[in-house]
Amino acid sequence: MAGIPAGWRAGRGAVSRQSELAAAALWYAEHGIPVFPCKPRGKEPLTSHGFKDATTDQARIAEWWGRCPNANIGVPTGSASELLVWDVDPRNGGETSLKSLAEEHGQFPSTAQQTTGGGGRHFVFRHPGGIRCGVLAAGIDLKADGGYIVVAPSIHPNGKTYQWDAPQGPKALLNPADVPAWLVERIGVALNGRRAEAAVEGDKWAPGERNSRLTSLGGTMRRRGMSREAIEAALLAENRRRCDPPLSEAEVRRIAESVASYNPSEESWSNATCGERSGPDYAHANWPEDLRLEAYHGVAGELVRAIEPHSEADPAALLIQFLIGFGNLIGRQAHFMAEADRHPMNLFAVIVGQTAKGRKGTSLGQVQRVLAVVDPVWSDTRVMGGLASGEGLIWAVRDEIREHVPVREKGRVARYEEVVSDEGVKDKRLLGVEPEFARVLQVTERESNTLSAVIRQAWDTGNLRVLTKKQSARSTEAHISLIGHITKDELRRLLTDTAMANGFANRFLWLCARRSKLLPEGGALHSVDFEQIIRRIQAAVDFARSAENIRRDEEARAIWYEVYADLSEGKPGLLGAVTSRAEAQTMRLACLYALLDSSLVVRAEHLLAALEVWRYCEDSARFIFGDTLGDATADEILRELRQRPQGMTRNDIREHFTRNKSSAEIGRALAVLQEYGLARAERTREEEGQKRPTERWFAVSATRSTPLTRLLPARGE
Repeated sequence: MAGIPAGWRAGRGAVSRQSELAAAALWYAEHGIPVFPCKPRGKEPLTSHGFKDATTDQARIAEWWGRCPNANIGVPTGSASELLVWDVDPRNGGETSLKSLAEEHGQFPSTAQQTTGGGGRHFVFRHPGGIRCGVLAAGIDLKADGGYIVVAPSIHPNGKTYQWDAPQGPKALLNPADVPAWLVERIGVALNGRRAEAAVEGDKWAPGERNSRLTSLGGTMRRRGMSREAIEAALLAENRRRCDPPLSEAEVRRIAESVASYNPSEESWSNATCGERSGPDYAHANWPEDLRLEAYHGVAGELVRAIEPHSEADPAALLIQFLIGFGNLIGRQAHFMAEADRHPMNLFAVIVGQTAKGRKGTSLGQVQRVLAVVDPVWSDTRVMGGLASGEGLIWAVRDEIREHVPVREKGRVARYEEVVSDEGVKDKRLLGVEPEFARVLQVTERESNTLSAVIRQAWDTGNLRVLTKKQSARSTEAHISLIGHITKDELRRLLTDTAMANGFANRFLWLCARRSKLLPEGGALHSVDFEQIIRRIQAAVDFARSAENIRRDEEARAIWYEVYADLSEGKPGLLGAVTSRAEAQTMRLACLYALLDSSLVVRAEHLLAALEVWRYCEDSARFIFGDTLGDATADEILRELRQRPQGMTRNDIREHFTRNKSSAEIGRALAVLQEYGLARAERTREEEGQKRPTERWFAVSATRSTPLTRLLPARGE
């Protein structure tokens, strides 16, 4: 293949036995050009965020192409790669426009050029910055910020291969020509004109994202059981309304047909897989399995079922935010005792969406509207946001403040009297709502900021105080609950090792949420009669406010004994750090289900509902934080072992690190992996006559069994 470096064929490192596409992807990354996988013989991204997931991380790239060796290679344009591309489509007059530009301004400088599989041309320049995707002329699209291209040696759907022009081939990408001055001026005129409105208007989908957007929407509809005909009709309408220019109707119908080929129960929605229905789904790999029916017990489930058909919100987010709101609204009196620890009904949760369109805020708004009817005073005065400091949080639930004031007689202090300088806050309930939880995480990392410590106190005892030189406010038996919203990328970037180590993270439930369906014209929530549900919630609130100690019955106790060891067993790495309060979180959830049934006794159905919610939270944490250990050497060995099903000897591992790791360091890391059940060793004689056996290490597949999944089959008979 002309112009392709020999290294593409040989490959490097973890992909030395994989496809030429995999080796090429690594070559781009090694030279500083970020890449991401696209559908084999297609352009649709295979990752959840498309070109935004592009990276030069060798391990990540090896993992992607290890899953799908035939994936095409995508490269983001614009500031992400510092590349600006002319995409010339001869079928729409691109060659004619190109000739006209050359006649008007002269030939443009020699630069990297690629022939696409479809017969088009890519001319690559250095991105000057500040330019988004747009249309330069008829048949010539600009690929800059907000776009991407597919690069050689990717394969077009027609079977033809993308090729870089000789003699430099892809090496020309490493030093593309600057954009000529006339081109910069021309781009400015085009992007300020009507032809480029779609590139800057947020409601429109520009070239480069139309196909993936429609595929994602169609997948969401199919997951909810919609037929091919319904999906096709909706996608055709969205294509006309939002794609500029629209895709051909034939292309949209192909998208609908592809999406409809999946069973509604399968989780392969946002993009096509690696050519087979059993292939990996990059967008939702390890996404937690939907909550089972057990979680929708009682009036909480009735409320979610009433809202769900009329909302794009994730049912799991609706459920957990209702439980947290109810738990705060009822106050601190109802509690469960675990040894000497008193557990009231306040919970903290963070709803994590993969993108800003996970409908996290929508789910909270639906719940708040219902609870506001039950207790409008609480809704108006005790639901607030803006966490900025520990002192500020304490002030919102402060006790009465008394001071000793000097009493003077004849100009001298005769005595001191205690006076009330601040009446404090009588209602100690507070539901903190933080739609931008990223800001809270940033605040907690500031030097001397006390917010993290006070939040931990709020979960533990409700007795809040910070030590300062001056007399400060304090609060006793505050009843604080927290709900935060954040994207996965923000969370992984901002949640620090300190928050993991000091217990801040494990006081939160972490839940994945995504848009559940498409409702272009909204639902018909106004037509739902919530009167009966609200009456039941009101009765549960009245009961819970007079409740005190909650206990388990015999059947629930038997289940608790069966699951306790699993709940209390520590897990390695970041996952273990954020899930180490599993027992306490589960029991608080179980008590909330009991109180919603106006019961002081946690029965089997309450505990099973709580276990299912916890299962979803744990699986969400696994999806968000992965199974990394925080040990760089051990994590790197594990990544490599997973790429090599045939295993690795210690010598292979040393070679992987180019012998820059000592035998002692490698041995220590392998011991860590073995301790946590992530790797195992076998001793074999690999060649006939070999006297000493060879130690070969293999990755151990992670299991996702939970206490509840083992209980349900026996109870469901």
